[in-house]
Amino acid sequence: MLFADFVLLGALTSSSLALYIPSIQDAQKLLAQAPLHSSTALETWLQDEENISVDRLLANIAPFGRNAQGAAAGTVLASLSREHPNYYYQWIRDAAITMSTVIDLYNSDPSSYQSTDVILPTLESYAELSRRIQRTSNPSGDFTWPDLSGLGEPKFEVDGSPFTGNWGRPQRDGPALRASALMAYMQAYNTTHPGLWQSSNDDWFQNLYKAELPAHSVIKADLEYTARHWPDSGFDVWEEVQGRHFFTGMAQLRALRQGSNLAQLFQDPGAAAYYQVEADKLEQSMRKDFWDEEGGYIRATRGSDAEWQRSGMDCSVLLGSLHGQAADQTWPAVFPPHDDAVLASLLKLVTDQRDRFPVNAGSQDADPLRGVGIGRYPEDMYDGYEAKPAGGNPWFLCTSSVSEILYRTAAHLNQTGRLDFSSRGASFWNALVCGGKPASSHCPLPASKSSYSYTAADDTNVFETALERLVQVGDSFLDVVKTHANADGALSEQFDRYHGFERGATDLTWSYGAFLQAVRARKDVV
Repeated sequence: MLFADFVLLGALTSSSLALYIPSIQDAQKLLAQAPLHSSTALETWLQDEENISVDRLLANIAPFGRNAQGAAAGTVLASLSREHPNYYYQWIRDAAITMSTVIDLYNSDPSSYQSTDVILPTLESYAELSRRIQRTSNPSGDFTWPDLSGLGEPKFEVDGSPFTGNWGRPQRDGPALRASALMAYMQAYNTTHPGLWQSSNDDWFQNLYKAELPAHSVIKADLEYTARHWPDSGFDVWEEVQGRHFFTGMAQLRALRQGSNLAQLFQDPGAAAYYQVEADKLEQSMRKDFWDEEGGYIRATRGSDAEWQRSGMDCSVLLGSLHGQAADQTWPAVFPPHDDAVLASLLKLVTDQRDRFPVNAGSQDADPLRGVGIGRYPEDMYDGYEAKPAGGNPWFLCTSSVSEILYRTAAHLNQTGRLDFSSRGASFWNALVCGGKPASSHCPLPASKSSYSYTAADDTNVFETALERLVQVGDSFLDVVKTHANADGALSEQFDRYHGFERGATDLTWSYGAFLQAVRARKDVV
């Protein structure tokens, strides 16, 4: 079999790479000749990979996961890798994001055996382990009221004991994400078990939120920490830079808004008002601090020395938009996926990554938004094993998240029947609708306008073209995931910038979760 066949079919595993390593020039040439997979092939693969991803994600969660035997019940393994690199821990952030995906699985079929006999007991174990971890003293602090500093600890050993090595701490996104996951769990469980909110017979469920001191409540402890510490500096989602971060702020804002609603439901008006006030202040900060007018994108970090050493373009901005929104959100959205600032940031990142990684050479055509492998940020030096010059690679979770942003934007257009955007988003919509070359008399879109508005069935066809292209381009990014996934469907952390084979932590749980979230968003519009 030719090397090109291996690249396109993903039939080589990382371990077999040693059999034949082509030159960089060979890889670029072969990938440049690679056509997009047919829609039928992609559809078939997506169905198969969805099943594989559900299986492999659940396999990494104790107590039922086959890879998590021996870990404390409720533990979410970040990866199976135990050395070079060692990801065999439970990260608070990763676990919460994964559990949000698990809750979506439950909501999709709550009466199935998997939901009743596996997912619900797993969620219960996760909530109980969260209570235990919250109260475990660690290098970030402890559970002493009112500071609750120990909740900022980023990761724990798989038995629930504290990780005591040097690390980037504190990380202030974890408590907010965990609170949101547990609130989503409460809502999902109450939907299938009506009346539980008012029931006094299920003390364990009631204990997830109590109006008394946080010592009695898992969710309230995390909300109190978030309300008190959102203005404070912490480490970013990549655990490298200290400052204030877009991703963290978006997660915190969502948790505080949801928490205020939950506090009202549980007759806790003082907390509801407090969370609302802090959310309002945080929202003002988010809207003011992170948009870079000169650069034309949302900067990932403010208040850090790295702010002047990096461009600020970052996949975490897209992740922040996605994880900052709740499915049942009842408050005005702040930087949702369809926001002009988010889409402009997406275009900037995609453009940079297309030119940065040789493995993306096959996408050097007239379409500025054709799918490419997306890494964390332009200056990344981590190659999956160590930091070195030009070490960064595309990540599966970042590539999938671009697709999810596009699908969710398509869903928004479907819902509203309108395409409205400002000059801030014009570069993205022009690149999308016109695809880098004139598609009609309306391409390129009119320049120098402060606002644009198109509707379904007007005489421009811009709305219809935009809706079709959002799905088409979203598919092209999932097609990149398809190309670089292992033949057995396994997804690692990264794929190599030169030859495209998997590298870094194996079976990264977040890679599966991000893929599943993208597929779920796709189903809403396809």
